Amino acid sequence: MSAPVLELLNVESSYGPVQALRGVTLAVPEGKIVTVLGANGAGKSTILKTISGIIDPSKGQVKLRGAEIQGWSPDRIVRAGVVHVPKGARCSRCSRSKTT
Repeated sequence: MSAPVLELLNVESSYGPVQALRGVTLAVPEGKIVTVLGANGAGKSTILKTISGIIDPSKGQVKLRGAEIQGWSPDRIVRAGVVHVPKGARCSRCSRSKTT
């Protein structure tokens, strides 16, 4: 089996003194879709923000195609191919223009 495209290994992230993620490990294989489910406050958005470089993990590794990306700037992560589109965000290119 090939290495995962995206991988989190024992990741921990915090908002100041509040630890939001504890020991999160997941892998996204090539060509597969992975869903993160959980109750409100379970850490789903924090996982995405950590992958996207918006939050730096305090522990663990975030890997993209085998390369450790924790500590990379969000724009560098975007250039590497990872894009975080928050819920409710609108894409200006995707908006339909009104025709009269």
